[in-house]
Amino acid sequence: MTIRKEIKAMIKGFMGKTHALLSVMLMCICMLIPLDFFKNTFWLLKNNILFFMVGMIVLVGGALLPDLDNSQSSAGSTLGPLGSICTIFMQSISSIIWTLYHSRSDRPPINQHRYLWHTPFIGISFIALFWFLIPVEDTTLINAMQNTSDITTFVQENIIILFLIIILFMAVLCGSNMVISKIIKFFKLPKLLNYILPTLVIFYIFMINYSQLRILGICVSFGYLFHILEDFFADTGCPLLWPIPIRRQVWHRCSFIITCQTGGLINAILDIIILAIDIGLIALIFLKGRI
Repeated sequence: MTIRKEIKAMIKGFMGKTHALLSVMLMCICMLIPLDFFKNTFWLLKNNILFFMVGMIVLVGGALLPDLDNSQSSAGSTLGPLGSICTIFMQSISSIIWTLYHSRSDRPPINQHRYLWHTPFIGISFIALFWFLIPVEDTTLINAMQNTSDITTFVQENIIILFLIIILFMAVLCGSNMVISKIIKFFKLPKLLNYILPTLVIFYIFMINYSQLRILGICVSFGYLFHILEDFFADTGCPLLWPIPIRRQVWHRCSFIITCQTGGLINAILDIIILAIDIGLIALIFLKGRI
């Protein structure tokens, strides 16, 4: 395999819209599962249609964030300079971790796409971080800022929440851009909508309480995790069990027996099928709540 072909193979994976559709489907399935964790998080999205919509936008954006470890990702293009900074950071950290922890059977990577930041370990870590460290309170971020006189103390006491706000900001930009860009192309609407929706969603996030922020943190984290699990069925797989060695390789890429070729006819058909399933599941969720 030539270097050019190897690079091309390494950046393959499901397209952004496929990840978005699959992640919505998996989220809806979780909302139908009677587990306490889902009852305390995803089920609460059903209580408010606006909260549900924001949760889905955040989920879709979270499902696009893992590809920021690739300098040519759609998420990086949407985020502009912020995306470039994230890409440099993610590639640098991944390179350091690979250097410190790899086996003799692991081939040196040409780039860091689909390595550290494409492991379930990262997604699960985000879930645990926001689940355990975001307080369950009725206080809004704006009220908390108004009730403090020392900005340094505020930042120190709310460092995890501020980190979550940054992640949500990135997810909202990516998720809303994907949704609006499709609508604009179909209905030929002004591109100004690309900026209106993210602004409204960010304003909404600052108005909700910490408990709701915690739920959105879980949503963006599950979107991130879903992306990794979905790549298990893509044509290049992902290091699904890292840091556990497989076949003497720490960074062994696991994939399902049958995989989907990125951008192919099957991928296009898959998108249509999943979209229909998403619509059906969302209808089921809200109809079930009324029964």
